[in-house]
Amino acid sequence: MDTAIIKDSADARKTFPFIVNTLKFASSDREIDTREILNISDHRPADEHQLIRIADRRTFALDLERKTDLGEKGVENFRAFRSDRTFRFTVDARGFDWGLANIDETELRGICEIEADQVFKLERDDGSDEIVDDGSEINLDHRGTERLRIIHRPKVLVTVNTKPVELSRGHHTGMDIKLSAIAQGVNIRVDFVLDVEPAGGGDPKIIGDSDVVFIRGGERFAAVDHHEDS
Repeated sequence: MDTAIIKDSADARKTFPFIVNTLKFASSDREIDTREILNISDHRPADEHQLIRIADRRTFALDLERKTDLGEKGVENFRAFRSDRTFRFTVDARGFDWGLANIDETELRGICEIEADQVFKLERDDGSDEIVDDGSEINLDHRGTERLRIIHRPKVLVTVNTKPVELSRGHHTGMDIKLSAIAQGVNIRVDFVLDVEPAGGGDPKIIGDSDVVFIRGGERFAAVDHHEDS
């Protein structure tokens, strides 16, 4: 968490902490309206901002006069945006609000508390559903309400020395790829040098054991014994 900023805290025993945009603030009042939260956290003028409450793996847009009980459920967590519009979307049919036209997948993953082996799938009315890749941005500005589902991380196929190897879609180290290939019957060793053929052509790029690559499927790798040239 970033450096704490405490407001209105002459007697810390009688204050109620809350978080806005990862910064910690406090109020001497247990019940406080949205306008006060925005003012205390230096989001002025309050009527030019949106305040989103994060709770119970959901997000909720709060009206300026809406009261929040800061002593009810531990430290309340909020996101403030300079915005006059609320963007709505669903995750597994549960409603969410946001203050910008985009939300970072990493932040939404944290809000929803999904597991590493799960991903979001964006469902489209035209049938062109898509997997939301780790660390990407989700555009909420399309017509209608965006619908997301939490699904198991899909499996995709790559090749290692022309042999098919199944990997989960997402980030993998070079060592992960070699170990998966070995486990699936590819005749290589862990000390082989791994490289990947660029999708657009050109010279292969060496992938070190600790280098991280994002696997979408279709990547072509080669693993060779570097001792053969010595």
